[in-house]
Amino acid sequence: MHRSEFMTRHAKSLAKLVLCFIAVSIPGTSSATEPWADSSLPIEKDLAIWLDASRINAGIAAANGNELKNKQTVSVWPDASGNGRDVIQSDASRRPRFITGDDFQAVRFGGAEQCLQRTASQWQANELTVFVVAATYSNPDAFSGWLSFSSNDTNDYLSGLNIDQTTGSPATLQVISVEGAGQAGASNLLTNSHRYGEVVQFCLRTVPGSTTLWLNGQQQGSRDRADNSPISLENFVLGARRFTHGGPPEPRGFFHGDIAEVLVYSRGLDHAERESIQRYLEHQYASVPDQPIIGIDNGGKPLARVKPSIPVQVFRPGFRVRKLPVDLPNINNIRYREDGQLIALGYDGNVWKLSDSDDDGLADQADLFWKNQGQLRAPIGMALTPPGYSKGNGLFIAAKGKCTLLVDTDNDDFADKEIIVADGWNEIANHVDALGVAVDPEDESVFFGLGTTDYVDGYLINDDGVAEYTVDNDHGNIIKVAPDFKSREIYSTGIRFPVGLHFNRQGDLFCTDQEGATWLPNGNPFDEFLHLQKGRHYGFPPRHPKHLPDVIDEPSTYDYKPQHQSTCGFCFNEPVNANGRTFGPERWTGDAFVTGYSRGKLYRTELVKTGEDYVARNELFACLNQLTADCCITPDGGLLVACHSGGPDWGSGPAGRGTLFKIEYAQDETAQPVLAWPSGPREVRIEFDHPVDPEQLQRLAASIDITAGEFVGAGDSFESLWPGYAVVQGQHRTPRHDIRVYSAQLTSDRHALLLATDPLDAAVSYAVSIPLANSPDASDDSLPQQLQLDLAFNMTGTLAEFKRDNKVLWSGWLPSVDLAVSREWTAGSAFHDQLWTLLDESKKQNANGQLTMNSKLDLEQLLRPVVQPGSKLDFQWPDEIVTVDVNQNVTLAISDGDASQRVFTGIDQLVPVTLSALLPSDETVSTAIRYSTNEDSRWRPLPPSRSYLPWVTEQSSADSEIAMVPEEIAGGDWNAGYELFHHAQTGCAKCHTVNGKGGQIGPDLSNLIHRDYASVYRDVTQPSFAINPDYLVSTLLLEDGRVLTGSIRTVEGKLHVGDSNGKTTIIDPDEVERLQPSLKSIMPEGLLDQYSPQQIRDLMTFLLTHAPAEPEQPIDGR
Repeated sequence: MHRSEFMTRHAKSLAKLVLCFIAVSIPGTSSATEPWADSSLPIEKDLAIWLDASRINAGIAAANGNELKNKQTVSVWPDASGNGRDVIQSDASRRPRFITGDDFQAVRFGGAEQCLQRTASQWQANELTVFVVAATYSNPDAFSGWLSFSSNDTNDYLSGLNIDQTTGSPATLQVISVEGAGQAGASNLLTNSHRYGEVVQFCLRTVPGSTTLWLNGQQQGSRDRADNSPISLENFVLGARRFTHGGPPEPRGFFHGDIAEVLVYSRGLDHAERESIQRYLEHQYASVPDQPIIGIDNGGKPLARVKPSIPVQVFRPGFRVRKLPVDLPNINNIRYREDGQLIALGYDGNVWKLSDSDDDGLADQADLFWKNQGQLRAPIGMALTPPGYSKGNGLFIAAKGKCTLLVDTDNDDFADKEIIVADGWNEIANHVDALGVAVDPEDESVFFGLGTTDYVDGYLINDDGVAEYTVDNDHGNIIKVAPDFKSREIYSTGIRFPVGLHFNRQGDLFCTDQEGATWLPNGNPFDEFLHLQKGRHYGFPPRHPKHLPDVIDEPSTYDYKPQHQSTCGFCFNEPVNANGRTFGPERWTGDAFVTGYSRGKLYRTELVKTGEDYVARNELFACLNQLTADCCITPDGGLLVACHSGGPDWGSGPAGRGTLFKIEYAQDETAQPVLAWPSGPREVRIEFDHPVDPEQLQRLAASIDITAGEFVGAGDSFESLWPGYAVVQGQHRTPRHDIRVYSAQLTSDRHALLLATDPLDAAVSYAVSIPLANSPDASDDSLPQQLQLDLAFNMTGTLAEFKRDNKVLWSGWLPSVDLAVSREWTAGSAFHDQLWTLLDESKKQNANGQLTMNSKLDLEQLLRPVVQPGSKLDFQWPDEIVTVDVNQNVTLAISDGDASQRVFTGIDQLVPVTLSALLPSDETVSTAIRYSTNEDSRWRPLPPSRSYLPWVTEQSSADSEIAMVPEEIAGGDWNAGYELFHHAQTGCAKCHTVNGKGGQIGPDLSNLIHRDYASVYRDVTQPSFAINPDYLVSTLLLEDGRVLTGSIRTVEGKLHVGDSNGKTTIIDPDEVERLQPSLKSIMPEGLLDQYSPQQIRDLMTFLLTHAPAEPEQPIDGR
C-alpha cells in the first residue's frame, strides 16, 4: 500500500540496513574527495560517486549557487567524490525536494516522475560497491526503484544494474529485488520486512559469479551472476528505474521516499572495508527516528483517505446498510427465487438456501441446497430455473469444464440430481473456464461464457509466428445451448472473461467483461458492460491486420473507468416476483447494478435502447472495503451484495469467508440527486427530485469540495482497495486539481443547488462532495455511514435551446442530443420537465418550435480500441473514415464546413456541430446522431460520452491561467459601479458586503469576480430563482403579535432577522411562536429597472472585476 496516512511517526532509533553492491571496476575514479565533503569517510580509494544530502548546500555554495531551503526543489545534487559526477534534473516539474530538519537531511522523491540522472559515455565496469541510506514510504509504481545503471540504448535489467520493489502495494518494505547484466529476472534478496518510514542502509555485493545482500550487517539472500557480464554505467538514475518495453529506455518505477546518502565504489570492498563504511554510516544516522510518511507528490491536490475504511459507504442519502448475520464461505453468486427463497453459490461449489427466521428482513439461517463433492470446480455464474421448468426446480451453474444443471426431482427443496448442459471442450490452464450463465426467457435456451484460451497471448501465436486463434474456437465466446441440451452454437465472439451474464426485461442479453489491455495492449482497454448480439465480435483479441484481419471490434455499451475495476456480477433492477419491489426511486427500474470486484465498487448503470443497440451512462453508487462479487434485488426492494474477503485481484479464494450486505432505501421523502451538470462555464447545477431541506446545507460554499482530474471519481476518499498494477499506481500519481466553490444557492423551488465555481472547461472528470448536516435515524443494526453526498459529472452533453415565435422558452443542458435518451435520463428533474411539457404541449397544439443543440463531437477511433498507456502496437492502422448522419428532418451544421459535410478522416480533435429541428412534426423526429466507418457500414448510435459541451477544451485549464472578462460589461466603469452599489437608492450595501464593506443581511458578494455574467445577472434580476441556504427567508410570528419577514442569522444565541430594507431586528428564540419558511427572497424584484444599460454595465463591472489600481477607487462616503 502506498498511502502515507497508513503510518505514524515512531520515535525510535534507526535500525540500519546496509545495501552494499560490489560490482564492476570503474575507471577514472579520483582519490581526492571534494574539499567540502566529510573528511571522516574511512575509505576514499576508488570512490566513484558520493551523494551526501547533509553536504548538498556546501557543494552548491562551492559552485557559487544559492543555498537550498527546506522543501525547495533540487536541480543538481553535487558529487562529493571529486569526480564531478553530479546528478541533475533539467525539467523543473520532475525535480525532487530537499528536506532538512534537526536530525535528518535528505532528498525527497515524491513517487511521481521525480528523479535525478547522470549520463556518461562508454562507462562500464565489472565490480561495484554501492551504499544507500533511505527512508522508503511506499511502493507507488510497478518496479519502484531506488536507483539503476544502464547503457544509453538498453534497459537497465539487461545492460546494467537496478534495485527495486517489484510489483504490489504492501504495507511494509518486503522486497529488495536486484537484477541486471548477467542476472536476468527479478529476485528478492530481502529475508525480513521493515517498516515504511524507517531510515535504512542497504548494502549489496555483486561480483562476477554472485550477488549478495546485507541488511544491518547481516547477510540476506544471494543470487548467481554470469562471469562475463560487464555492467554499463552510462546512465545513472537516482530515484527510478530506466526501461521501456517496446521502445527506448526511459525513467520509470519512481521511488517514493527520502534518500540521504549514496556511495558508489569502483571495486568490490572486502569484509573489513564494508564494515568500516557501515560503522561510518551508523555514526551519521544512528539517532535518526522513523520519518513521518508523506503522500505521493504529484503536484496536485492531495487525496485524504477515510480512516478507518467504511464497510459500505452509499454515496446518496436515504439508504441504510445492514450485514446479514450468517457465516458463509466466499459467495460468488446470489439470486432470489420467485417464491422469495435466497439461493447462494459458494466459491467452493456448495449451494446454500438462506432464510429469514425472525422476519427482520435479514436472512439469518443457511442450509445446504447442494453439497459439492468434487463435481464443481471454480463455479462462477448461476441462473435459476424458470418457474415450472420441465426438468425440475434448481439452478444452472457455469464451472470449470462444464455448464451444469442442479435440480430437485423429489420436491424436498434440496437438489439431488446433476444434468450436464454442455461440456467436452479443451479446458484452459487458468483456474476458471466456463463462467456466466443465463436462461433465455423466450425459449429457455441456455447461454454461458467460455473464457479466452490465453489472456496474455490472445492470438495464440505459434513457434512459426502464425496465429492459431480463430472465431470458431470454443474459448473466448458466448455459447448458446438449445433448450433440449442436444446442440450448441457460438453466439458471440471476442469475449475475455464474462463473469456476469443476464437477460433484461426487454429480452436482451448482457454481460460484464474484464479489462485485458494490461496483457494485450488494445484488448479490452477497460472493464466493460456489453449488449451481446449474435455474430458480433467484442474485441478480445482485437482486430489485427495479420493475426485477425476479418473482424470488427464491437464497442462496449459502457466502459468502467479508470482501468482495473474488475467488473463481475450484476443484476437488473427488476422485481423478483409479481408482488416484488424494485430498489431505490421508481425511475431506477431497469437499471443495472454492477459490481467492481478489485476496488470494492457498486455501480448503477442506466440503459436506453435505441433501435437494436443501447446507450448507457453510469454513476458510482457505493464503495466497499471488501471485494464485491455479485448483487441481486430482494423481494422487499432491497439490494443484496455478496463480498469476498482478501485483497485484490483474487481475494481469499474458495476457502475464505465472505460477507453479505443488504442496502435498503429507507427514506422515500429524502431528496435524491437526479443529475449534476455544468450549467455554465463557471456553474454547476445539482438537481434533486424533492425539495431540499435547507438545514442540511448550512454554510455549504465553505464546506463543499469539487475536484477535477483525468482519474477523479465520486467518493475517491472511500476507496481502500487497489490492485497492484502500474497503471493503477499511475492513476494515483496523476494530479488532481481543486475547483473552488465561491457560492452555493438553492433555487426558489428548492429542487436545485447552484454552485459558482472556478472555470469548468477541461474535458476531465469532476467529483463533488457535500457534507450533510443530519441524516435519518439509523436502526441499531445499521452500519455507520459518513454523512455526505458524493457524486460526479463530466463535460459531456449538449447545450439546447427551444424557441417559439423567436422567443426562447427553455435553454439548458441535456445529457444527449437524442431527445428520447435525454427524456429518460432526466426523469425526476423539474428543470427538464419544463422542456418536456413544452414539447408535449406544442405537439397537442400543433404549434411548431425550433430546437437547437450545440456540441463538440469526439469522432476519433470509433471502432478501434484505445491502447494501454505505455504500450505500443506492432502495426499502424490507416486513418479511419467516419460518416455521421441524422434524421432527414434534422439539420446538422459543421462549423468548419457547410451543412452537407458529414465525412471525416483522421479526426484528432473535437468537432463543433449544431443540430436544428422543427418540433413537433407530423412524425416523431429522432435527433440522434449515428455513425458508420469505411471499415463497417453498419450504423451505430454515437455514444453520449462522445458529445461535449461547446465551451469545452481538450487541455485542462488547471495548467494555464484563463482570463474570463465578460463581453457584456465592455465599457463598464468600476468606480461608477461602486457608487451605485453603495448609493442609498439602490440599497445594495445595506444587505450585502463587498471586500469588507456593507451589511450582513444577505450573502457576501466579494467572490462574484469568480462567477460568470449570466448567473450573476440572473441572481440580481430574479432574486428568488436561487437562494443561498444560509440566507433563506422566513416569516416569524412573535408572542407579542409582531410579524417579521427576513433572513435569519444566529449570533450569540440571539436571532438576527434582516428585512428587505436592510434593517436587522434582534429577538430571543423563545419569542417565536411560529416560523414559516418562504420561497421568496427578501431582495425585491426589478431592482435594475430604474437604471440605464450603461449603469447596469457599471454595476456589473464593479461586481465581476477587480478594483482598478489606487488611487482610482473612490473613498467611502464620497
